[in-house]
Order: sequence, then C-alpha cells, then structure tokens
Amino acid sequence: MITKNELISGVKDRRVVALLAFTLLCASWMLLQKSMVVPAFMGGIVVVGLATIFWKNDNVKIAGLLCIVFLSLFSAYTNGLKFGIDFSGGVRIPILLEKPVDQATMDEMVQIIKTRSAAFGLSEVKVRPVGDSEIYVEVPQSNPQLVSDIERILSSQGVYQGIVDGKVAVSGDDILSGTIGRLPATAIGGADWGVSFTITTTANEQFSKTVKGKANYPLYMFLDRPSNAIVVLKRSELMQNLNITGLKMSQKDALAIASKSLRLEGDNVEIYVEEELDAKNLDFGNLTIVANKTKAVISNATGIALRSALKEKGFLLVEKPSEDMQPVYSISSFGSSQNTLNMWRGVGLLSAPRLSPDVTRGVSSPSYSITGAAVGTGNARLLDADKNAREVESILKGGALPVRISLGSATSVPAPLGAEFLRVSAIGAAIALIAISFMLALRYHTLKLVLPVMMISLAEIIVLVAILGSFTIDLAGMAGIIAAIGVSVDAQIVVTDELLKKNTTDGAHKKLEKAFSIIFTNVTVAIIAMVPLLLFSGLVEIIGFATSSILGSLLGAFISRPAYGAIAERLFDK
Repeated sequence: MITKNELISGVKDRRVVALLAFTLLCASWMLLQKSMVVPAFMGGIVVVGLATIFWKNDNVKIAGLLCIVFLSLFSAYTNGLKFGIDFSGGVRIPILLEKPVDQATMDEMVQIIKTRSAAFGLSEVKVRPVGDSEIYVEVPQSNPQLVSDIERILSSQGVYQGIVDGKVAVSGDDILSGTIGRLPATAIGGADWGVSFTITTTANEQFSKTVKGKANYPLYMFLDRPSNAIVVLKRSELMQNLNITGLKMSQKDALAIASKSLRLEGDNVEIYVEEELDAKNLDFGNLTIVANKTKAVISNATGIALRSALKEKGFLLVEKPSEDMQPVYSISSFGSSQNTLNMWRGVGLLSAPRLSPDVTRGVSSPSYSITGAAVGTGNARLLDADKNAREVESILKGGALPVRISLGSATSVPAPLGAEFLRVSAIGAAIALIAISFMLALRYHTLKLVLPVMMISLAEIIVLVAILGSFTIDLAGMAGIIAAIGVSVDAQIVVTDELLKKNTTDGAHKKLEKAFSIIFTNVTVAIIAMVPLLLFSGLVEIIGFATSSILGSLLGAFISRPAYGAIAERLFDK
C-alpha cells in the first residue's frame, strides 16, 4: 500500500502543491461568481488534466484525479445538476409535417427549429426527427406559459413580408441573417419593442421602386400572413380596441380598414363578421370563395355551429386566441381615409410604420426594423415586450420552414416518472460496481485490488455526472455513463494483468507502457466509432450516449487510468 512517507512526499511535491492551489482557486471563483461556475469547472478540468499529462509524475497523476473529483463535487454542490425530460419531467410537443420529406429537408427543418429555440433562449430544448413526417420537440419544464410561448414559435412558418399598397416591398429572403438583432429602448421611438435587420443591395433597390411616390403609406409588416384564406372574427373582437380607446368608428369603417391591411395583389384575404354569417348556409354574399380559399382563420371563441359549417365547406381551421383577433387601430392625422391598423396578431401583422417622404423619393437605407406594442402595464408590459421581441427575432433568425407544419397535442412526462428513471439508473450503476468487485476478487484472489479499482470507477462516474449535469443529463447519457464503468474496469484489468506478468524481464514502467499502448488503441477505436454517431446521426438518444462514451474514454485515457497505474505499480512493488 502507499506508505505514510510516500504520502508526505507527494504532498510536498511542488507540482502537487501547485495543482491543489489551482483547484482551490477554481473552487473559490465558482463560489464567488455563480455565473462562472460551469466555465471555471470546465477550465479547471482542462488545466489539471494537461498538467497530469505533461508533468508525468505519479504523485501528480493521483493528485490530479483527486483535484478533478473535488472540482466535480464542488460544481454539483454550487450549480446543481441539470436533468433532461427523462429524469426531471417536462413536455413533448409533436410537430406534424404537411407531407413526408427527404433526409436533407428534414435536417433543414430540425436545424431551423433548433435555431429558433436557441434565439428564444431555450438552451435545453431537444429537437429530433421521427420518421420522415414528424418532429419531436422536448422541453424539460412544464410551465404552461413557457409551453404556450414555444408552441407559438414552432407553429410560425417564418415567412416575413413587408407590404406597401398591396405589393410586397421586402421579404424574408432578402434579409441578411447575421444582421438580425434587438433594438435598444432609445431606438424604438414610441413603440414597446423592436427588431432590426439589413437587406441585400438588390432587395433595397426593389424596395425603393415599390415605395416610390407613396409617402406616408403604411408599411404592413407581416410574419406568416395567411394566404388562400378567409378571416372570421366576432363583432366584439373587431371593435374591442376602438371601444377601449373611445374612438368613434362604424363597424363598416373598421372592417374596411382591416381589409385594407390584408390587401395583396393576387391573394386578397376576405374578412367576415361571425354574427353576420348564416351558420347553416354560410352566406358569403356574391363571392365564390370556396373555390380559391382553403383556410379559415378563426377565434377560439367562435361558435361550434360555425366551426362545423366551415369544416363541411372544406376549410382548414386555423384557431387563434380571441385577444389576438382584436385589431389595433392607428388613427391618422392625414384624415380618416388614411386610418390604418398598427397591429393584428391573429393574421401576423406585427407593425405598420408609415413611410417617410425621403424613403419614397429614392433616399433609402438597407437597414429596417420591426416595432410593435405590448400589452399590460408596468412590469407585465415590459415582460410582454421582451417576449414579443424574442419571438420575432428567433423566427427571423430561424428562417422560413420549407414545409408547412401543424402542432400535435403536447404531452407531459411527469416528474415522478422521471424520478423513477433516475432511481433505476443509480441502482443500475451500483449493481454494476458490486458485480465488478465480485468478479475482480474471484479473478485475482485478493481484495487489495478491489478498493483501488472501485474508487477509480466511482471517481469517473462522479466526474462524468458533473460534466454532463452542467448541461443536461438524459437517459441516453446515463446509459453511456454506466457503460463507461465497464470500459474503465476493462482498462484497469489490462494494467493489472501486465503488472502481474512474471515470465518477463520488463520492469514495472515497461509493463505499464505496454498496457497503455493497448488502452490508447482501444480508446482511439471507441472514439472513432462514436464520432460519426455524435456528428451525423441527428438522434438525441444516440448523441447523448455517444457524448458520454467519448468523455468517459478521454477521461480514462488521460486522467483515471494513469492514476490507477501509479497506484497499482506501488501495490505490486511491495
């Protein structure tokens, strides 16, 4: 065993002292700067690991492993462990594609959804394809408002259009993706939020031609404007914001203003008031709408009879919250004929700024912005403004989806079920350690090897759990950790067998070199096998397993196996 003198000598080694001092420095930094726990932890592992590799000293190898284990425990204590939907519970939202797609299109859609989620600040959202016509989005939380926000982002097709006098002046394809960003409060005028972007030179020239001579016209900025559709809303929804502000306007005028905002050459959207429709006959006047209108945008307050009648007529119903179906009017100082809408969320109208005279005379800029209003008062208004800006920014950054989608019913994975998964995983790891201990005792007919092997395996589990837990541990990742136990013990058996060989004149160091030659070969093969799964599979389950397997292999090859070699060499020298 390691003697008292060897232990004292190891502690007095300046390199060991340096490692211990650096470890305490990292721990202090994690304790003082909560936001820097993960960077300090990861940086500490890298620095200590490199020190154990390049200093090539037995005391340093053992001390390095102990320091990394300490940092792992300290990180778990200060920052906690993040568990995925498998363990902590959460929500799974299925996305149904309009039609089956090939692999390239599916990969594009998954990437767009990931980009939207990341831009919205959802770092733990998982997106994975299921077959060729469905995508699962999983969130390890069950907050109803968060789920609602995610569904709104996911359901957006992502088609941006800026329309002036019934013509598209600018579209999402014209936007330079790297220029999309939030506007500061000082740059949004009287609005509550704003998102800016820059368009290409060619698009800017086309914009100038489209808006020429249209000073003070509204630029209707739409995100997912309905096409081939009718809009049906209640009278109260049409007039709601007029009643709140005390503005005087007839229903006929309000309907005309709303219709003008949706006008687009080649694809006008017709608007109807629910109370004026005959649910049995669906009397839409003299219009032949069924022939060229396929969708009906309705309020969630729409009556059952009208819903059924619309379905019978062949319409696909697109349901919106009642508050989103209430147009927000903008009364012009240029006369009632210039009254417009400022916002109408139900049809994707985000804002409608008026064109300045300079822009309409050809003096244009490639930079534009979408601004809008928020609802509520005080802090609630600020939160709503922040949410709106994040939604628009994330959708623009993600781009338009190549295939139309619909959302299925969100399903919850209860936290108690996740806790059971975690308990079973922990039991599985414990059983694996016990079984390995029993087999080692039988193989070597001695107990003095069992403790070092178990301690090294336990140290690897602690470090892997802490690293993955700094981000998200899912069921696949836990399976990889359990598999890493077997790989670890296998490598330690290789070291032990080499040191126990008696029919050779090689010294202990030479035997260790042979053992590590075998270990590094195994690690290289394992990593080469896992990297394609990590980079190209696209399946969350495989990615989690591959990640934990690669981390376990690297940790074992450079940190824990050398530490075991140093311990085993001393054991067999006695």
